[in-house]
Amino acid sequence: MAHLSYLAVLAFVAVCAFGINLGFRLQIGKHWRELVVTQIAIIIIYLSWDTWAIARKSWFFDAHQILNFNVLPKVPLEELLFFIVVPVTTILSYQALLKITGWNQNESAG
Repeated sequence: MAHLSYLAVLAFVAVCAFGINLGFRLQIGKHWRELVVTQIAIIIIYLSWDTWAIARKSWFFDAHQILNFNVLPKVPLEELLFFIVVPVTTILSYQALLKITGWNQNESAG
């Protein structure tokens, strides 16, 4: 079961993101184009960085905690999923904070 460790953490974060989206009625789906463009940029930049760091032996993944299915040489699927799930969760958390604090309402008044 250790090979599912990284994936289990990502699943937990994804469930939290889903809960934030539903709980705060953020309707992130309305902004899917911006989200996709942002995600593509994040994936390109960080997968490039990972590939470079792995090649230099500055970064590695514990083979016992991942599925060992690579999307790029020595870059596991879980790392790609990390660069999708974590930014979406961050955006949703930020949007929820804006909704709670009302900070975004000040922008529309001016």
